Amino acid sequence: MLDKYFTKLNVIKLIKELKTSERYFNKKNSHSTNSFICMSSDAALYIFYDALYKYNVIIDDDKLFDEYIEQVEKLYRKLDSFEDIKYGINKLICKMIITKYNIEDKEKERDRIITEIYDKYIKDGYFVHGFHPSYIDDIKKNGFTPEVYENYYDRFSKVNSIFEKYNVGNVINKKFDRKEVYFTDDFIMGCFYSNYAPLFYYKFLFNEEIFGNRIRKDNCLICDYSTLIRHLKRFMNNNSFSEDDKKYILDVTFDEWNLLHRNTDKISLLLVKRNIIFSKDAKLNDFLNDNKDIYEIVDRMLSPKYNNLEHSSFIDVDSFKIIELASYYETEKEEKKEEKKEEEKEIIDNSFNNKYGSVSIFILLGSIFITLGVIITIISILKG
Repeated sequence: MLDKYFTKLNVIKLIKELKTSERYFNKKNSHSTNSFICMSSDAALYIFYDALYKYNVIIDDDKLFDEYIEQVEKLYRKLDSFEDIKYGINKLICKMIITKYNIEDKEKERDRIITEIYDKYIKDGYFVHGFHPSYIDDIKKNGFTPEVYENYYDRFSKVNSIFEKYNVGNVINKKFDRKEVYFTDDFIMGCFYSNYAPLFYYKFLFNEEIFGNRIRKDNCLICDYSTLIRHLKRFMNNNSFSEDDKKYILDVTFDEWNLLHRNTDKISLLLVKRNIIFSKDAKLNDFLNDNKDIYEIVDRMLSPKYNNLEHSSFIDVDSFKIIELASYYETEKEEKKEEKKEEEKEIIDNSFNNKYGSVSIFILLGSIFITLGVIITIISILKG
């Protein structure tokens, strides 16, 4: 759905900057998916993905695309808050509609502008479910049945019962017998959730209250398994878990880790028409009758309203679209590897220059003295 944009040089350039430049990581961020996930290091990238998504759904005009990307890039450079950037993008979408239809007076044509955006983004728009890329082939082939894919839910239920046996309580906050998933109208949150799917597993590993795990949550997808599991092992040892119980818990945790890290180089999003998931969406008149500035109305229209819409029914392959996006974490690791290689090469080059550059100076001086000696000798011979 967005693939046609990722071959464009201006998009490639901006994505690389958003992935690697500290200036984008340190912007003010109030975008929070929930109490577990609230990070700015990848928010810049996901907001840009959201900007591409909105352009595709609402504008989809090749002639205006380069201008749109240029303006989005200016927002990133000028504004210090992600919230301001998101508002700026929504305002920019409104301006693009005005340009696309050659509207001269936006106030006289406000109903037309609002209706156009409403029809594209809400009436015919999508809700999003972020899922782990390991399941993408099965979903494309068989359709989407909530919670019916390769998982270890039965074994995690037993893990819960083991913790309860030691009076720890329910450490895995998930009802494994329920077959539903959640959709959102927040594209950015869909990206976060795909990276952290299934969320219950990472919440379990990062249960600071029980295990005392103080590793930064935004590192959990790139740190090694042994680092993560150390706190869990210590906790079980301190609470006298039997060897069999410890082994079972560690085996299940390790198997889930392997399943999830089999394929982590993509963000996978399932897009389903809004009327399939939810029938009580905002009505067009709610926006047409709003007396506020049109940019504020459009911002309200495009801003997320539903975080967790429960859905438990089968969705056939003709009723959804799948979007695959580059994962921040894998790319970050590759960028760091390349940076490290460049640093090592620079150190070697400098070392070579320092070492052999000094030698070259001595060789040059020696050559000069030898040449002078030869000249003096020749002069002496000629003088007899």
